[in-house]
Amino acid sequence: MYLKISAFTVCLIWGVVLAYQDLRTYRITNKSLGFGLVLIWPSLFLLDQRFQISSGVLVISTTALLAGLVSFIGMGDVKLVLFLAPWLHYENFNRSLFLLVLIAWLQLIVLSLKHRGFPQRIAFAPAILLAAALNMAT
Repeated sequence: MYLKISAFTVCLIWGVVLAYQDLRTYRITNKSLGFGLVLIWPSLFLLDQRFQISSGVLVISTTALLAGLVSFIGMGDVKLVLFLAPWLHYENFNRSLFLLVLIAWLQLIVLSLKHRGFPQRIAFAPAILLAAALNMAT
């Protein structure tokens, strides 16, 4: 019981710090992803999440990589998606994708109102992390 609470706390703190870092600097560093690899992946195992390599992982990874190469999203966001892709539950993926798009649009609307124009950059880490958390929770 305490082990699962500790694992959840580690995931939560890492996610909040990563999202804050992306919102503040528009960057997701390799150091923070490496830290996540060392702490988050074992925590996900402790939370009874299943690691899978499937065609869904290949599709999500390829789509994220192509979106990064054509500059729809930043390469830090691509690395974050690649980091989380093996843990996603693809039977509930539609709900998570809808949440990801909804959060991204809400961020875009808020930033547009704040800056009185279309923003040059947007931090996608909060949307990616929240959508992944919802996906893993269901």
